[in-house]
Amino acid sequence: MRIDWIEDLVALLDSGGVADAARLRNVTQPAFSRRIKVLEEVLGIELIDRSVKPSGPSTVLRDRDAELRKLATEQRLLLSDMRQEQSTGLRQLVIASQHAITTSLGTQIIKSVAEPSRTHIRLRSANRDECETLLIRRQAAISLTYRIKSEPAAELASFLIEAVIGEETLIPVCGSAHAGDLMARFNDGALRIIGYPADVFLGAAVTRHILPALDGRCSVSVVTETGLSTAAMQLSQSGLGVAWVPKALAQPDLSRGDLTNLEGDLGWIGMDIVAQRWAQTTNSATLDAWTRLTLSH
Repeated sequence: MRIDWIEDLVALLDSGGVADAARLRNVTQPAFSRRIKVLEEVLGIELIDRSVKPSGPSTVLRDRDAELRKLATEQRLLLSDMRQEQSTGLRQLVIASQHAITTSLGTQIIKSVAEPSRTHIRLRSANRDECETLLIRRQAAISLTYRIKSEPAAELASFLIEAVIGEETLIPVCGSAHAGDLMARFNDGALRIIGYPADVFLGAAVTRHILPALDGRCSVSVVTETGLSTAAMQLSQSGLGVAWVPKALAQPDLSRGDLTNLEGDLGWIGMDIVAQRWAQTTNSATLDAWTRLTLSH
């Protein structure tokens, strides 16, 4: 689908009507209406609901609102990258990185890949499944995700290659000022924790590998949930409960004494940091970044 078509549809969704959408697209209303009519004929889809006055986006168009906006954003980023590469001479490279990896190691990753090569890095932070999807769809050249050491690796697709580029430990932490109280409660059979949603990687990891070991030792109560390890760490520091976070993320606060590592009492999880890319690629920026990432381990 042409880029201007996508932008027309997003303008229609933004404005809710043809007249306002035309103004957003800086064309006359008749001209915009003709463009939408042509698009309807090409796609065989009703994009305007003409049964109501004033007419607006059809149900099928509204149902695809989020997908169309995402597509428009990706197209804008692609064009921006191409223009930047042409004007600066810098190669463009997209790396999809799991949220916690981006937060704890993002600076290190970019420095290892970008210096001294002339490469502009876009680090896209996402959930583990989203990182894999971005790679499969070739919207990212390389993905960086965690893998639990004690779990068997899933079968790798034949068109991908991977390398372990680092190690990480998921450790339980809490604010040092509150550690004594939390551990006293634990010894009395009660543990307050900051949880992750079960459908995110860290949530599944804690559920499978930490909670079963605590069962029988204490009653676990989830004070609150968050999908972000940075938020979990901040909540634990306030004394709300214990949170399992990547050690690299917590290290500055551990070194300052603001956080206490409770892995000896509550258990930890060993993880690998895994890089993946398409096996068949001739893109020099991708190959150069891959070499730097894998040699740094």
